[in-house]
Amino acid sequence: MVRERKPREPEEPQEGQEGQEGEEGQGEQTVGWADALQEQFGSAPWWIISTVVHMLILVLTALITVSTPRAETTDAIIPMDLAKQPEIEDEQLQREQFKSDRDVPLPDHVEHPVVVHEEVEELDHMETANNMDDNTARGQEDAISDIPLGGTGVVGNLGVGGGGAGCFGFRTGGGRKRAALRGGGSSASEDAVDAALRWLARHQEPSGQWEGERKYEPNDPGENSDAGVTGLALLAFLGAGHTEKTGKYQDNVVRGVRWLISKQGPDGCIGKDYVGGLGYHHAIAGLALAEAYGMARIPTTGTAAQKAVDYSINVHQAEYSGWRYDPKQPADMSVTGWFVMQLKSAIIAGLKVDGKGFQGASQFLDSCTKSGSYQGLVAYQPERTPTYTITAVGMLCRQFMGAKRDDPLLVGAANYLLQSLPEWGHGNVNFYYWYYGTLVMFQMGGDWWKQWNASLRDMLVEHQRKGPPIIDGSWDPLCVWNAKGGRVYSTAMGALCLEVYYRYLPIYK
Repeated sequence: MVRERKPREPEEPQEGQEGQEGEEGQGEQTVGWADALQEQFGSAPWWIISTVVHMLILVLTALITVSTPRAETTDAIIPMDLAKQPEIEDEQLQREQFKSDRDVPLPDHVEHPVVVHEEVEELDHMETANNMDDNTARGQEDAISDIPLGGTGVVGNLGVGGGGAGCFGFRTGGGRKRAALRGGGSSASEDAVDAALRWLARHQEPSGQWEGERKYEPNDPGENSDAGVTGLALLAFLGAGHTEKTGKYQDNVVRGVRWLISKQGPDGCIGKDYVGGLGYHHAIAGLALAEAYGMARIPTTGTAAQKAVDYSINVHQAEYSGWRYDPKQPADMSVTGWFVMQLKSAIIAGLKVDGKGFQGASQFLDSCTKSGSYQGLVAYQPERTPTYTITAVGMLCRQFMGAKRDDPLLVGAANYLLQSLPEWGHGNVNFYYWYYGTLVMFQMGGDWWKQWNASLRDMLVEHQRKGPPIIDGSWDPLCVWNAKGGRVYSTAMGALCLEVYYRYLPIYK
């Protein structure tokens, strides 16, 4: 139903009115419009008259519409620059409740907590968003939230999600403390992280790197692993919220990042100066650069991180497969795991990642995954026998590439890991396995995580070294992999295990 609208009165006479009044004279009967039409078009066919009438009505309607004033409106401008969006609700709540959070102690179930030998600022690791640049430690806001890679598939689901503080949102301030409390951390585990970071800070080289060879361990063979262990040390600082812009260890992070960039070649590769294990060096260093950029948004760091991603996919990755030590070499699952983590953090940071990187990784993972009574178990290479360590690596890749928690392959693998819970003792220490196992079991949650966390957390706290500065806050290099990275390796990996409560948000709700 069309509503009748009263047309606005014209400010001046319409065309023809003034002449009509002058010629007809006052008192004469005004000729109606129908009579005028009949006089002009009386002999015309009826359809011509109808067409003219309808055209006049359309013109009159258009004039009324144009002449009617438009209501005032206020345009809503939606900013597209993610780095300038208003802080999300959760961060506002975090700032409002931060003071009360400080008064809520974390549970402490450890009989022998870490002994702190140095004065530490009370709020050293509890910086608030008020003391930070906007978006610091947030990552790309639309890249990850509570379900960073939710759903199934490989490329289509990477980087989905919205809201939240980004994948890196709980690494600092009151959010870190609440996440530790919620995830199963303790006051002692947080003290252990801080003690490990102090040890790493004391043993950083003036040029910015960390050395994992003979300097710290008399029995170390001296293989130069600086690029890889420097990346791990940086990841430990970043995991606790220290960035190139903020934090007590800002200078350590800046110098470490600059050193890694100085070791990057024109093709984007990091670590060519070091013999053996190039794939490990590059992937771990690239992962550190991606997280550093995602948290602080330093342009030079972002450029280097992007170059590292491009090298990983375009130069180093085996075609339609994964990665190994050297470019295009037939892949292995261990090295592939680090590359998948690099690409995932690159997506979170807003870098460009070609989908073929994950497509190849997915195909290789499937080729290494067993079926039948070994459902979900993963081997180093397709023809090899599955192991606990490599199964944990494969689980993480599968989670990061979109598998749901109830995926039979994940469930089978998680049940398998419960058969080998973390245990301290010479021959049993395996920080590599513990690191991956901690990440995947945390994401699985439920009884899987409860059992794993109960075995790992207090064990690491109890065996962290206390004493003179050369060892205080570190873990002894008893792991088989420590021949490559020494005490720097074991300490960085131990810290990363205890940062799991806030380093990444849970994938599954």
